[in-house]
Amino acid sequence: MATPGGDTSRGNVTREGRHLLTRSASVGSMVVFLVLFILPAAGLSFIYHEKPENPQRMWDPEKGVGFLQGLQVVPFTLDNITVVNHTAQVGATTYLHCQVRNLANKQVSWIRRRDYHILTSGLHTYSRDARFSVVRSEEADDWALRIRFLQKRDEGAYECQVSTKTGRYGYLINLEVVVPEAVISGPIERHLQAGSTISLKCTIQGGLVPPQFIFWFHNSKMINYDQSRGGITVAMDHRVPTTSRLTIMNASLMDSGNYSCTANNIIPASIFVFVSEGDFKTAAIQRLESSTTSVTKTSNINFLLHLFSSLLLYLMNLTQRGT
Repeated sequence: MATPGGDTSRGNVTREGRHLLTRSASVGSMVVFLVLFILPAAGLSFIYHEKPENPQRMWDPEKGVGFLQGLQVVPFTLDNITVVNHTAQVGATTYLHCQVRNLANKQVSWIRRRDYHILTSGLHTYSRDARFSVVRSEEADDWALRIRFLQKRDEGAYECQVSTKTGRYGYLINLEVVVPEAVISGPIERHLQAGSTISLKCTIQGGLVPPQFIFWFHNSKMINYDQSRGGITVAMDHRVPTTSRLTIMNASLMDSGNYSCTANNIIPASIFVFVSEGDFKTAAIQRLESSTTSVTKTSNINFLLHLFSSLLLYLMNLTQRGT
C-alpha cells in the first residue's frame, strides 16, 4: 500500500526528469541550429580531420598559436611560417610558392617588402609590371607568385599574406637572383706571332641553368659563323661548367683586337690579342695605337681642368684687389 509521502517523492523525481529532458532537447536544438544555419551564414568553413598516428605541428592563424592536428575543428592553415630562401637565375621565369589550406572566403596576397607594394590579391594583379602574376591551381592549395624575365633588381623579400579578423599571417621568401659570368682563361692580353694559332677558352661560372649557346666577338663582329675569313672553329662543351673554345688558324695582323665571349643574360668577358710579324715590336705599336684614343681623351680633360683652375684663381685675385 503506497503512502502519500512516497507518491509525492515519486512525482518530484518524474517532474525533474522531464525538466532535464526538456533542457537537453533545447540545447541540442540550439547546437543543430548553430551548425546548420549560423556558421554557414558567417562564411566559416570547417574540416574535420581524423586523428593521425603521428600528429603534425600546424599553424592556426585565428588563434595565433601552433596546435596538434587531431580530432578537432581546424581553421585555415599556412604550410610554412618561417623565412624561406629561393634562388633563381636572371632572365628566367621563377615561381614563389605559398601553400594555404582551408582558406574559405579569405584572400591570399603577395607583397614586395622592399616598398610594401601589393603585387597580387586573390587572382588579381595590382602591379603595372606585367612580369608579375599569380598562378592558382584548382586542384592544389598553392598560390604561386610568378615573375617572368627575372632581373637583378627583383632580388629581395616577398611576403605571402592572409588577413583575418585577428590580424595578418604569412611567411617571407627571400629571393636571390644570380647572374652568371663568363671568364676567359689566361692573361687579359695575348701576344702571338703571325701564322700561329689563336686558341681562347671561355667558361660560364655561377649559373643555375647552362646556356644553349656561347657567342664569340672580334671587336664588334660575331665570328661564330664567319665563313669569309676561314679557319675559325668554335667547339662548345655542355657539361657543367659550360665551356666554349675559339680557334683561329694562321693568325695575321688583321686578327689583332678585342675578343669577347658572352651568352644570353650573362656578364661577358674579353681580352686583347696582338699579332705581330717577326718580333713583338709591331705588337707594342698596336698596343700603343689602341690606347692612343683613351690617352688623348684623358689629356684633354686634364688640360681643361687645369685651364679652369687657373681662370678661377685669376678671378679670385681680381676680387681681392677690388676690395
